[in-house]
Amino acid sequence: MARMSDRSVEQGTIREEDFAVLLARAFATYGLSVVTDRALPDARDGLKPVQRRILTGMHEAGYRSDRPTVKSAEVVGLILGNYHPHGDASVYEAAVRLAQPFTMRYPLIEGQGNMGSEDGDAPAAYRYTEMRLSPLAEALMADLECETVPLHPTYKQDPKVLEPDYLPGRLPPVINPSSGIAVGLATNIPPHNLAEVLRACIALLDQPEMSVEQLMSIIQGPDFPQGGRVIGLDGIRDYFTTGKGRIVIRAEVRLEETPRSRSLVIVQIPPVGRDRVKVSIAEAINAGRVEGLLPDVRDESDAEKGTRIVLDLRKDADPARVLTQLYQETDLQVSLSFQMVFLFGEPMQPARQPRQVGMLELLNYWNAHQVDVLTRRAQFQLRKARERLHVLEGLIIGAANAQEIVRLFQQAEDRAEARRAIEERYKLTAAQSEVIAGMTLSQVTRLDAQKYAREREELLTRVAELEHLLSDRRALVTLLKKEMQQLIRRFGDARRTVIDAQARVDEPVREVLPLYERTPLTLVLTRAATVKTLPPGAYGSRSTERYGPVRGDEQLRQILAGYSQDAVLCVASSGRVFQLPAFRLPQATRSARGEPLARLLALNPDEEPVALFTLEAHEEDRYLVTFSRQGKVKKSPLSEYRTVDEEGLQDMKLAEGDAVAVALVVRAGGEYLVSSESGQTLRFADESLRVQGRAGQGVMAMTLAAGSRLVSACYLGQPQELPAEEARQSEQADSVAASTAALLVLSEQGYAKRVPVEDLPLRGRATAGVSSLTLVPGDHLLTTLLVQPTDQLLFIWRPEGASKGEQTLVLYAQEIPLLGRTGAAQRLVEGRLLAAVLLPRTLDS
Repeated sequence: MARMSDRSVEQGTIREEDFAVLLARAFATYGLSVVTDRALPDARDGLKPVQRRILTGMHEAGYRSDRPTVKSAEVVGLILGNYHPHGDASVYEAAVRLAQPFTMRYPLIEGQGNMGSEDGDAPAAYRYTEMRLSPLAEALMADLECETVPLHPTYKQDPKVLEPDYLPGRLPPVINPSSGIAVGLATNIPPHNLAEVLRACIALLDQPEMSVEQLMSIIQGPDFPQGGRVIGLDGIRDYFTTGKGRIVIRAEVRLEETPRSRSLVIVQIPPVGRDRVKVSIAEAINAGRVEGLLPDVRDESDAEKGTRIVLDLRKDADPARVLTQLYQETDLQVSLSFQMVFLFGEPMQPARQPRQVGMLELLNYWNAHQVDVLTRRAQFQLRKARERLHVLEGLIIGAANAQEIVRLFQQAEDRAEARRAIEERYKLTAAQSEVIAGMTLSQVTRLDAQKYAREREELLTRVAELEHLLSDRRALVTLLKKEMQQLIRRFGDARRTVIDAQARVDEPVREVLPLYERTPLTLVLTRAATVKTLPPGAYGSRSTERYGPVRGDEQLRQILAGYSQDAVLCVASSGRVFQLPAFRLPQATRSARGEPLARLLALNPDEEPVALFTLEAHEEDRYLVTFSRQGKVKKSPLSEYRTVDEEGLQDMKLAEGDAVAVALVVRAGGEYLVSSESGQTLRFADESLRVQGRAGQGVMAMTLAAGSRLVSACYLGQPQELPAEEARQSEQADSVAASTAALLVLSEQGYAKRVPVEDLPLRGRATAGVSSLTLVPGDHLLTTLLVQPTDQLLFIWRPEGASKGEQTLVLYAQEIPLLGRTGAAQRLVEGRLLAAVLLPRTLDS
């Protein structure tokens, strides 16, 4: 065996090497492969090879943003078969990551199906999900077909399957995060705001040597998909300067207060995942490192609301102190280290040189790459334009000699001979004659010389523009700036992460901001028992036509003015009372129907909302007064309702067959005007109504005729007791100064009049009152409203026969006749009156 080995050595078939040298060389080859072909992104497009192969393969296969999604299994199979000779899991995981909006600041793939979650849930298998390129990915690969980047065969060694060494990369390489561990190198690149980075690149084209401070005035810092708040500027300045730095980022936490509880609500988290945040909070509470919180950590996050993790505070807890502990003891505050390591290379060469770079050096390099891409695109377009111009000149000659060319075709034995004859006769080049020879005889006879001449003039202009662009760098840079501005307009969005330059990590939290700022709003309750909020003044100055069909925004029952921090009290027909914060009501437009109140409150199917009230506070000197259809009334202090919530509590105890008809929020000392459907109205003093607890049967308010029922009640406040805050509630409390008030009386058949309040005598409670409206047979009193002459009202009615559907009528109160109590009412509409709503004059005031 030894002699055979010696002969083999002599014959050169066996080579002896030192194992240590061989291992070092092999490991160096392996390390270089990991660095250049796997772990580090290219500084020109910000992508790793597997990401670039996925996007290129989807682009070539036509899986574009304007086409339907395809099964992820099809994408994985395509990339494995043509581009990436590795496992299917590695390809699918990389593609899913490009589609996750909580991982990528700007996703490059649009995914459909379960693509994983922020809570650490794994994506569904690739046979279930679908995907396609996002518009951003298409922008990243724009001009790929214009020979702007080098292409090489893939491992498949098919001349038709090529992959780029890098992409044109029309988007900066730092808008999305990237991390990787190579041999002896690691990278961790934070995401940034696209609009900020592009504006910085535009500025660097004019001033490449700007300072880091100037750059930080344009790019504020990292911008994570989850938001959060970066504390201080030192870490940002470090990695902008050297490519390496460390920042501290906190969650955004707000204080939410309801009548029964106070909670800290986490609305944005650091880029560590909701599951890790929740586990760290639970561990800190259980270990006693955080005091003042109830042990329940409720995750109410969803796709619509985003992150919402609720931590309930104990009654005596200080929110600021608790939040300080949470930042110190949990992952609501984390430190992140960045190391911006990219691969660099010469134009039209693969990137092979890893280097840690600061933001200025990186963006200047990317700008130079973009200038190179535009230059090569212009060269490609110029060559194609000249080639087409050359062909057009031949077509123009062909159009001028079409009949002779047809004759040459007919005389020739084949097309090759015809082509040679055309070349010789008209001195055409091979390219020109080839185009004409490839036409049918009918196409030759239809050659349009004028059309080709116009196209030739356009191409000559285009050629001149491209030649100027290639000869003048300033023109090229101007074009680059213009295209960057277009990308900002198309894809730019608002910053999500707040950069708090003044904050310090070691300072305690001094104040927890409310979850919702105290902003004015308009609350609308519809006849279909839906509710919505609108901006203030939505109904302040109406431009509604005097007559018109009922639209979605005119299914009105009640309009309230309020603030987002108010409590909304709801009284139901069953006598139950509910309450929820105003900020939980859905925001909508005037044309939207809103959300059913039954989804927000625990209303039973047989319950209807009677009235809503917006309350800034549950004051001791204000009262909830409820009237039942059988003529009962109950008056209870608002302070009794502080702890009521969405589940509701029984308030007024009703007899069998009875229901709440009217509810008012009042101050003590005024008067009530209560009306029955038979047209009787009773005016009695508030002082005759004793105060009861929350749960009570009430007392008799009005004696009703047989078969009649109470349908309306208004509160007549005392002028001296109408401060500014009471004026805000005037619409919902029907509180009007007696000196200028009139009672608007409306019947179901459309009769109406205004009755001066002084015409209605003050009587004792539990009496029948006096007649305020004489009714025709079959008619009933619909409702009453206390109005001023300048008040505007919206009436909803159905014409006789109902062929036209429901209609609206808008009037000022002064347009309705002011008559005595015994005066005959006038008919407003020829049909059935369904509702009347007092439109506020200035809700935003």
